[in-house]
Amino acid sequence: MLNPCDVEEEPSHTKKLKLSSSSPNGLSLLPEEMVLSCLARVSRSDHDSLSLVSKWHRSVLFAPELYSFRSLLGCTENLIYLCLRIPPDLNPRWFTLSPKSHNRRLVPVRSYFDQPPEASSMVAHGCGIYIMGGRIEGRASSTVLFLDCRSHTWSTLPSMGVARYSSVAGVVDGKIYVLGGCDDPKSSKWGEVFDPKKQTWDALPIPPPQYNIPSMCEIIVLEEEKVVARNGAGRCLSYIPSESKWKKGNKDISAMRRCWHVIENVMYCSESGGRILWCEAREWERPEPEVVEWREVMGLEALRETLAASKLVNYGGRLLDHWESVKPRRLAARLEKMELDEYLPGHKLSNSGPNMLIFWDVLAPHKLEIWCAEISLERRKETGEIRGNIVWSEAVMTLDPTPHQHHCKILYALPLNL
Repeated sequence: MLNPCDVEEEPSHTKKLKLSSSSPNGLSLLPEEMVLSCLARVSRSDHDSLSLVSKWHRSVLFAPELYSFRSLLGCTENLIYLCLRIPPDLNPRWFTLSPKSHNRRLVPVRSYFDQPPEASSMVAHGCGIYIMGGRIEGRASSTVLFLDCRSHTWSTLPSMGVARYSSVAGVVDGKIYVLGGCDDPKSSKWGEVFDPKKQTWDALPIPPPQYNIPSMCEIIVLEEEKVVARNGAGRCLSYIPSESKWKKGNKDISAMRRCWHVIENVMYCSESGGRILWCEAREWERPEPEVVEWREVMGLEALRETLAASKLVNYGGRLLDHWESVKPRRLAARLEKMELDEYLPGHKLSNSGPNMLIFWDVLAPHKLEIWCAEISLERRKETGEIRGNIVWSEAVMTLDPTPHQHHCKILYALPLNL
């Protein structure tokens, strides 16, 4: 099935809006360019409500021409798409957040009933989100889904060559790279690449045997030219598409850091104590045995306690499988902390342009709140440290806690410009 984002468009001077028929009224009486100019300035967070006015409004708001016009006028917005699991419902649910709107609340969008409930890998690219693999009733899936974020419609794309869950994925030069997550670590399709324009999957070269490639748990894209994946023990493996080569990276001395996120060539991560850490992205270029030097983002001490208490992030899939397998030994050793989310950070990082977004949850009497804070980042020339300044911080969703499970789980937080 063709991805609607990649269909070749007509030249702009020949385009005509293909609108549903309805009796002319209001905006529909205006010239086409004036209609597009007006609606291009309407915030994306208001599109779903405006589309309910009439079929005509809906057809214009979801027309590809409007999104081209928004780009020409510089009216695109950074929207955050969040995938949540809210108990007792195990099905993933999707929401959007517009950090620049006056009413910063999570807005529900159309979800897909057959989306695997856990351990999929996801990337935002072009005008939509790709959801690859996952686990359904204990079995890995090779299915690939596409959420078109212009119209919030779903479609299926060609399946991967092998079933995966808890794989990692990143985008380099318009192509989607998926690593790991298959049951056979020596599979000839341990890594695959998807070309959205051709709608084809191809296997990547097999990493050299001495690279030791256990399950990957996180991935980043550095300098828009290479993907770097890390396993649960903190060891890194990178792939450089332009050279079709694998490269062994250095090691993070702590396996307890999670939520890698790159903003303007600086890498950030979370740790369970509620601190936000950073390092220079180029430090991951150093070969073993050197380790990465992480430093704390200063100025966020006021958030540390509430971030440390959060359990919003999901660590399911292979990481949880491994944890459950060693739990009997931990019980025998009478270790105090027994659950995985007691060790790993429970807050999630994303970004809105150059600013960082942090998501966490707060369990209050009779309610559960999901909070978000936007942080501007400033590098001090004198000391070289990075300081964060809280632009805003507020609850973006309020839920009634269930009697059996007090925390919902955030599966993914993906920024997208539309």
